[in-house]
Amino acid sequence: MTIQEALTQTGLPVRYSHFKTPKSLPYIVYIGDGQNTFPADNTFYDRHNLYQVEYYFNKKDEAAESALEQALLDSGFFYEKSADAYIEDQDIFLIYYSVWTHKGAQA
Repeated sequence: MTIQEALTQTGLPVRYSHFKTPKSLPYIVYIGDGQNTFPADNTFYDRHNLYQVEYYFNKKDEAAESALEQALLDSGFFYEKSADAYIEDQDIFLIYYSVWTHKGAQA
């Protein structure tokens, strides 16, 4: 399953990089963040694609956060989660997820 497919399971609007028109909160944006590789024996033993997932909201909804996190895990992704960040000039909140693939997940 791809990262797009996993995030779409949340039921929230999802877009790569950015939305071209303003969206109602909450929504998710994600972008590729490189790749970690593990070389061994003159080949790549393992590769992990990295993504930055941004969850924007104006009202704390732990159930929505939990659904996002479970969708990632169920789809074969690992993640680390940031603290809630407040963007004062837009009066919204943001949580960053650093996400990476592991065996069984696709880019």
